[in-house]
Amino acid sequence: LKGVDLTVRKGEVIAIIGPSGCGKSTFIRCLNLLEEPDCGKIVYKGTDLVSADKKTRSETLKDIGMVFQQFNLFPHKTVMDNVTMAPQLVSKMSKEDAEAKAEKYLKLVGMDHKKNSYPTNLSGGQQQRVSIARTLCMEPELILFDEPTSALDPEMVHDVLDIMKEVAMEGMTMVVVTHEMGFAKEVGTRVLFVDHGTILEEGTPEEVFDHTREERTKNFLSKVLK
Repeated sequence: LKGVDLTVRKGEVIAIIGPSGCGKSTFIRCLNLLEEPDCGKIVYKGTDLVSADKKTRSETLKDIGMVFQQFNLFPHKTVMDNVTMAPQLVSKMSKEDAEAKAEKYLKLVGMDHKKNSYPTNLSGGQQQRVSIARTLCMEPELILFDEPTSALDPEMVHDVLDIMKEVAMEGMTMVVVTHEMGFAKEVGTRVLFVDHGTILEEGTPEEVFDHTREERTKNFLSKVLK
């Protein structure tokens, strides 16, 4: 990453697009310190996470959820156990309260009927919906999505995108690395085109998709938009 500068405002949906290997996932992983930046600042509500001590980091990062390409569910635990584990361990929530929250968010993603199932008995799309419910159960103020549909079969992609649209409509602040141009165009409040570790182009979906300024962006979009 080189000279990346971005402000994310409450309620925004930032869609990050660009070719493979351009730095999209590195950027989003830096935001919650899964990748440690070599320099610069990541300021969340006035706290610079890069220079903060371990305790401050830990407390602040509770507000930031993340949904990965792979679902990262514990295969030996049920859907309910997977979703309620973090609220109990991290937020010290009672089992009863955690399960009540889990019921709410599993219903939101259409997976409440699978709460006693194990991940191995679920499709990829169903597992990703459970992982979104798990993130929502921590009630974050910001959710980072790192190509959440890239590991899914094509027919399952729309189910997960529909859930993400619903979460966005509820007012959740989201930063989404995606190859789904339709989602970026429809749901994104801002779109970033990243290339070679820099934000080459930034604007509303209309500005980036319909009034592209950079030749590199035009070239990329001409290959991915059919």
